[in-house]
Amino acid sequence: MESFKKPVSSYVRKFRWLPLIVIIILSAITIWILYKFKEEKRFAVVKLYGNGTAINFSKTYNFVFFSSGNKNKGALLAEKGDLMGFNNNFFLFSKPKNDSMEVNDTGDSLVYVNGKINSIRINKDADLLPWFRSMKGSDLTDFETIVLSSNIPENYTPFLKEIARKNPYISLVFEENDSVNIVDSYIKKADFFKPRFVSITVTQDQLSLLSHWTTAEFIYIKLLDSVITTALPAMPSVKQCIIYNDNPVAITSSFFSNNMQLRQLTLLGGMPDYSLLSPLENLQELIINNADKSADMATIKNKMNKLSVLIVSGIATNIDVLLSAQKLRWLGLPENTSQLQFNSINTKLQGLQVMQITGNDSIIDYKPLQQLPNLKGLVITDTVTDKESLYALKKLRYLSLPQNNKADSAYLLAMEKALPGCIVVPNSGACLGSGWVLLLVPLVFIFSLVFIKIQTHIKPL
Repeated sequence: MESFKKPVSSYVRKFRWLPLIVIIILSAITIWILYKFKEEKRFAVVKLYGNGTAINFSKTYNFVFFSSGNKNKGALLAEKGDLMGFNNNFFLFSKPKNDSMEVNDTGDSLVYVNGKINSIRINKDADLLPWFRSMKGSDLTDFETIVLSSNIPENYTPFLKEIARKNPYISLVFEENDSVNIVDSYIKKADFFKPRFVSITVTQDQLSLLSHWTTAEFIYIKLLDSVITTALPAMPSVKQCIIYNDNPVAITSSFFSNNMQLRQLTLLGGMPDYSLLSPLENLQELIINNADKSADMATIKNKMNKLSVLIVSGIATNIDVLLSAQKLRWLGLPENTSQLQFNSINTKLQGLQVMQITGNDSIIDYKPLQQLPNLKGLVITDTVTDKESLYALKKLRYLSLPQNNKADSAYLLAMEKALPGCIVVPNSGACLGSGWVLLLVPLVFIFSLVFIKIQTHIKPL
């Protein structure tokens, strides 16, 4: 009997190590996968129901119009961290706790989401004291944004301090009217927050104000001056930036020299040139709305090998440079892209997941899209001349097409039947190069956050 005990005991001891070895191996594999695919894009379809206009400001690729009570639905593509807009409202897109969002306004200054306070607007014409005095800790669990359209009253200060104690990462939106004085009032009276998002309107001389928000990860800046000769101050945490200038004449090439960590950049208004992109070695997403100017793709050729998102609204030159952007997952084509260039792009950029074609009447054959094995999202805002080719895109999960008449409506219904599992939505057909579209961008931050009742559903691509 004794002769059998030792080998059995030895075998049992060795077997006990086996689960630990397996766990270590699996953990190593998991860590490798997470590292290998850490930059992999995770686009989602944001479905919207309501009466109004929806837009993804971070991508600025199209508008969707739809009416409450109708069967029409609106949906936008987005990824985590994108700034979404609905009418005169906006919110940062992130992983929701629930799969739906019901937003409603019960007054001029308070906005509720799923029955809980989401944002407040400080306005000289509205008295927030009654709400401040009755607020509870549970009222602040989903509180996200403070919009400041006037100086902060002294008697608001202790309540804002209490909000900051519960949630210091509140987003701050400073309205354009008297923006700098409002910022000054905030800093003197209620500088308790560490916002992740800041929206502000400034002149060149006021750019230094931005250095105050060292925790901001996302910033929207409206520049009032057409000539900018100084750089942005260092904002070490900022990863995403939207710059709007409605009449840019010249911007120094060192504009971003203190913020080389930027990963996502949206330029609205038509920049005179793109030398200001030179310091941005970590840029992964670039959205250019060049209005009535022309973008030279050759000037950003050295950025192509790192970009995962590139959207160019309007005319461009040296479009063939796009063929070197092998990491692209989302591409918005310049409106003068030729059919031949379109064919080459679909042959060379096999990793594309989203394609958008806006303001282009040269592309009439969509068969090359069938060469993209990972294409999940497609946006076309022009008249669809090659309808049959789109029926073959069975892997699509999001398709936005123009709806201008009954024929378009019938085609949308036909596409829904032909592409089961794909969300097919109408779009306005408006090109982002249009001047009236650009005017809407700053208005989102000028007006108060007055939400209409909508529901938002998130569905991964």
